[in-house]
Amino acid sequence: MREGEETAREYFFVTGEQFELMRRQGRVIEYRTYQTVHGPWTYFTAQDEQLDLERGSCLLIATLEAYNSFVRCFGSENVLPVLITLEDGVRLQRALDRERAQEQPRYEEMCRRFLADSEDFSEENIAKAGILRRFENRELSGCVREIRDYIYDALQL
Repeated sequence: MREGEETAREYFFVTGEQFELMRRQGRVIEYRTYQTVHGPWTYFTAQDEQLDLERGSCLLIATLEAYNSFVRCFGSENVLPVLITLEDGVRLQRALDRERAQEQPRYEEMCRRFLADSEDFSEENIAKAGILRRFENRELSGCVREIRDYIYDALQL
């Protein structure tokens, strides 16, 4: 957890034991352990009451690796990728601003994550995932309009 984060607000934080139990129960759709400068951090998505496609749609923010896991789990007809891009300098500046706001900034981890994200979202990985449409976050309201129209078209609303 970053300073100021709370469980059920930013993320749902659980213990390693809770994660292992969910994994044994077959409820973990995807997970990844990041080798950070502060030691290993595990992130995962579980199939639980929050992720019930029978009740409606869900919005998830994820890596390409996670996107591929969702497609395997739910089928490509039930997963619509919305890839939002941002110029690297702006992305780095936002990360730096976020880190500076922490009581104890973790600049080394910020740099590691920036580089890892650049690799994870490489052109090659985007192509492998079969994602053809992108939305560049240059101007927020225009970007949101484009995404809304894309989703409406995909859902035929």
